[in-house]
Amino acid sequence: MGIFSRLFGRSEESNINVEEEVFKALPAPPATAPEPQSRQYSPNDVANAYMMEGLEQGGGEPTKGLDYDQLLAMSRVPLIATIIQTRVNQVAEFATPSRSGYQLGFQIRLKDREDAPSEEEQEVIQQLYTFMISCGDPRINYETNFESFLRMLVRDSLIYDQACFEVIRNRGGGVAGFINVDSRTIRRAKMTKQEKDAGRRDPAKPQFVQVINDKATAEFHAKDLCFGIRRPRSDLRYYGYGFPELEEAIMMITHLLNADIYNAANFTNGISVAGIVAVKSKMQPQLFRQFRREFYQMLSGSANAKKTPLVQLDPDSGEDLKAINLSSSNKDMEFQQWQHYLIKTICSMYQIDPMEIGFKFGDEGARSSLNQASGTERVIMSKEKGLRPLLRAVQGWLNKYVIEELDERFELVFTGLDSISPTDELKLNVEKVKAFMTINEVRALYDLEPIPNGDTILDGAYMSNFGSQEGGDQNA
Repeated sequence: MGIFSRLFGRSEESNINVEEEVFKALPAPPATAPEPQSRQYSPNDVANAYMMEGLEQGGGEPTKGLDYDQLLAMSRVPLIATIIQTRVNQVAEFATPSRSGYQLGFQIRLKDREDAPSEEEQEVIQQLYTFMISCGDPRINYETNFESFLRMLVRDSLIYDQACFEVIRNRGGGVAGFINVDSRTIRRAKMTKQEKDAGRRDPAKPQFVQVINDKATAEFHAKDLCFGIRRPRSDLRYYGYGFPELEEAIMMITHLLNADIYNAANFTNGISVAGIVAVKSKMQPQLFRQFRREFYQMLSGSANAKKTPLVQLDPDSGEDLKAINLSSSNKDMEFQQWQHYLIKTICSMYQIDPMEIGFKFGDEGARSSLNQASGTERVIMSKEKGLRPLLRAVQGWLNKYVIEELDERFELVFTGLDSISPTDELKLNVEKVKAFMTINEVRALYDLEPIPNGDTILDGAYMSNFGSQEGGDQNA
């Protein structure tokens, strides 16, 4: 049944004329691609459209955001490094072929989900599996495999929001393989005067360049290099570049570092004082200095931390020393609550629950433990918000630049994110055999042989109705 038949609920025979009339009304594709009237770049911000590019290659003004080295340095903050490594490890679990939709991994399947693959298509699918696992021709880079490819690609995406890989072609123009490219070195190509005047790039010209030491060392057309952006912006000043989470979280990360430095300063030299020793005596200054040197040698902490001041007082003059607290304690400043707030805020920007990286916080506002979500549920919700969009982005890039170039009939999909435990799967199948599946159909799911009289559903109403019908047939 055609798409119009499904939309209007008509039979295909009565709807053929309608479909023909609609398709005849569609304009024929022009010889050249149509051009939109809107601009992708502003003439005043054309240097920023070349965002984060080496000044010698085409710049003018530096980027209004963070440059690649700053983003890389921020990714080494322990909390950020933990978040990124967690997502990298989770995505790496999908680097192997999966045998079913419940298993973590990836599958190559027909785009038409209603069509069963033929024997020839099954052979093509197996060849695509082999191609993806080795990232193409193994002679290109013998050490590369699909897992390492995903790890590097996801790490670049989470740091720069710019995941780049090169599509390598043979002499005939076919895809021979794909390899990672250092995303820090990839920039959008310098715009010509005609492109600047038009406010739009010419798709027939190179779109990307690799800049090393402020010099362009390679250039790529759009189909030869994936410039993957997860968080695109329509802002003319940054069109074509992403919006990394690190740039959005820079204030929170700065506050977190300041809090760590403040707390660590208690263990450095001369920052914190544990107390003051007052010596009431009339010893000579020379003797007191000698006593102070010996005192410091005995009581100075590691790296001179918490060095104790020593004061000499005259007992006859009634000299006294009082301790005056000039600073509040960490408890008074709610230091722990402040750090927890920063951790939660940064995790929310990365769409990850703190529990996934080892921080377990209670549910604010919950009146009882019955209202609190379990740890498993929170982790599942976190993956729904953060891991699923990340996998969908990677899946889209691989399909567009690799799979569709090899054979447009197929697509790559990551499976198993909605997987359930074997126990839960067994319970689900038991419920199925009581509702709409026969015993032999469920046995086939576990590669078991069919049993006699197994083509029935274990439902009381169904079995009684089926039995009454058999009894009526025998009486007749």
